[in-house]
Amino acid sequence: MRTIVVTNERGGIGKTTLTCHIAWHLAEQGKRVVVLDLDKQCHSAGMLAAEFEQLGPIQSILDFEPDGEPPALACFKNTRQVVELTTDGPQQGQHIAAYVRAIRAGLAQYYDYCIIDTAPAWDGRNLMALIASDYVAVPLDPDKTARQSLSEISQSIHLANKVRGEGNHARFGIVFNRVQATSEVSRQLMDRIAQALPANVIPHTIPHREHVREAALLEVPVWRLAKDTRRSAPIVREVVSYIVDQAEKEAA
Repeated sequence: MRTIVVTNERGGIGKTTLTCHIAWHLAEQGKRVVVLDLDKQCHSAGMLAAEFEQLGPIQSILDFEPDGEPPALACFKNTRQVVELTTDGPQQGQHIAAYVRAIRAGLAQYYDYCIIDTAPAWDGRNLMALIASDYVAVPLDPDKTARQSLSEISQSIHLANKVRGEGNHARFGIVFNRVQATSEVSRQLMDRIAQALPANVIPHTIPHREHVREAALLEVPVWRLAKDTRRSAPIVREVVSYIVDQAEKEAA
């Protein structure tokens, strides 16, 4: 099973939209896909509800042993009762390790891909996701908060890699999202980040498009909108295809 994590410790950055488009893309290829929605607001679970069966809260992954064949498209969502991964104390590390083992061993028996949407914060849930990942996608809005956001997530990935151990580091890719094509400031910022992290910038950007926003509101992939989306759908497809390809390479 390939595990793709979509993360940024700031909210409103496009994590849910990217998570769902990756899941929809894989589902249309006939893959068995499970989505873990770690955000308490559960936007991904809601957006995918029409096609992905809700199997239960996140904590039930620890006991995931279905009687029969589980649904090919499934989702576990966070709840306010999930305290194991957010409780500080000597047991937190054990809880995180248990969830990582459950994802790798339990879900891998039934699914080709696990896509994890993270919360806009730093806590044990996000650490668990990063430790379990094969590839990490970081949507980044090229605005004045971009460098601080990137610094925060880089520190988090570094911590997760220390836990994973030498030679077992997670690779991450930066997805520039909601890019204003006419903004010279945004272009300069993207250029500086690309120069600093040339191996970590995904070579496709998602421009600011009303079609993408509309698709998210209607809870469908942008390529299924009942209108001409030739300027938006191929771009989103390129991004999600690249992320899936990188996860395959990292897991090989």
